[in-house]
Amino acid sequence: MRRLVIICLALLLTACPKKDPQGPPDGGTQEFEKLTITEESDHFLFTYLLADGSFQTVDKMSEVPEEARDQVIVIDTKLSPTKRRSSKIIYVADLTQKRENGTYSCRPVSRFKFERDLLREPGSASSVLPPECKDLADSPKDRVILYSTTWCGVCKATAQFLKKEGIPYEEKDVEKTEGAQQELACKALKSGKRINGVPVLDIGGTLLLGFDRDDILKLSKNLEKPQAQD
Repeated sequence: MRRLVIICLALLLTACPKKDPQGPPDGGTQEFEKLTITEESDHFLFTYLLADGSFQTVDKMSEVPEEARDQVIVIDTKLSPTKRRSSKIIYVADLTQKRENGTYSCRPVSRFKFERDLLREPGSASSVLPPECKDLADSPKDRVILYSTTWCGVCKATAQFLKKEGIPYEEKDVEKTEGAQQELACKALKSGKRINGVPVLDIGGTLLLGFDRDDILKLSKNLEKPQAQD
């Protein structure tokens, strides 16, 4: 539900995605405003999709990350919502390739179809991390991070196994440890994995979902030995 709200709010505020194989909305029978987009344009808003399905809006094309340029929602601020027909369509641009005349491709797409397809295919999100993941710390190389909760029996079994095998670890309760939930979410986005529960182990930068003894032992062999304290 949260993701749906984010998508709907963002689309109400902005506008332009994926090529529509069925052609423009209304069967192409009505005339649409044509957008001329160049790198020098200063009257557009560019909205791109982040890895978590939310949106980021910038007012300069140069600020759109390379990884998110294939489907960018575009709003021409010189046009009124009525001229843009914003209740029915959005404009989506492909900023990956510049034409010979210096412009970029942009076409009207059914707003309903875009929202529907995006919700059906969350994998269409880009690999660009949201702002809150910008300062994500690197995974430690000398210990395991165990993300858990107090009520999770499998988490307790995982911790006991780590202790038994002498594998150094740090436990973070995603419900009580400040920032742990966001940290795990960012790591999942970065690795392209979907987290459905705990335990989750970060072993040298590799996320392991669930309790798998063999995988834990295998991945832990690559951990660096903790440095001796003075």
